[in-house]
Amino acid sequence: MREQDVAPVIELILADEEHPSPPKVLHNRFAHPLTTDPEGAWVAEDEQGIAGCGFAFLREDVWILSQLAVRLDVQSAGIGSQLLRRTWEYGANAKAHLLASSTDSRALRAYTRLGLDAHPCFRADGVPRDVTEPPGIRTGDASDIPFTEAVDRAVRGAAHGPDIAVLLASDHDLLVSDRGYAVVSEKGEPRLLAAYDEDAARALLRAVLSRAGDRSIGVNWITGRQQWAIEEVLAARLTLSSDTGALFVGGALGPLQPYLPSGAYL
Repeated sequence: MREQDVAPVIELILADEEHPSPPKVLHNRFAHPLTTDPEGAWVAEDEQGIAGCGFAFLREDVWILSQLAVRLDVQSAGIGSQLLRRTWEYGANAKAHLLASSTDSRALRAYTRLGLDAHPCFRADGVPRDVTEPPGIRTGDASDIPFTEAVDRAVRGAAHGPDIAVLLASDHDLLVSDRGYAVVSEKGEPRLLAAYDEDAARALLRAVLSRAGDRSIGVNWITGRQQWAIEEVLAARLTLSSDTGALFVGGALGPLQPYLPSGAYL
């Protein structure tokens, strides 16, 4: 991938998204791998331009698939398989692998063939009701990133490195307690949440839900292991669904509990 590919890659992604993120968020996200992981950033081209893209990150020896997308008119033509192969090779020697998949049957089959374990996910949507923010939660900033890295290593097995900074630069908020943190999007939705224990995770999620106000939000990538999160979103009267996709994991990761990953940065 090259710098001039960022704009057409964004166009490719927008063609397949019902509720796209703001332009600033999209640009930061898809320009990010050019700086952090240029060897893991790939595009496929044809006579019409960008036909597909694949981005993989390496974070402290953990491989993460951030994006794999193919233009609608050339899907099932083998482009996705080639992009997946290139991004997978970038993490050939990684100690662990982690990605979030859509419900597309081709994607689910391809990721299973990588030897990764699938963890189906739930999603919760709606306007949170009757949620009170617990004490001990504050708004953080870049100076709190070393703390988030320590939590990540305990929960995920690797820090997010530069990814938290790019989220903060994309108008996301950081909520911090003495036992965990949450990154909240400009829409008021949790984009990452990790904590040392379930009580801390519950408190952080309640803080996110309480700050949503009258906005309808989504809480995504809730695996069956995150019962604490399922209980909290149901208590806030959000609607739970099970058609969101799956988290695929393999290798020497952390417990991923309590944890709500980001689809882009895992």
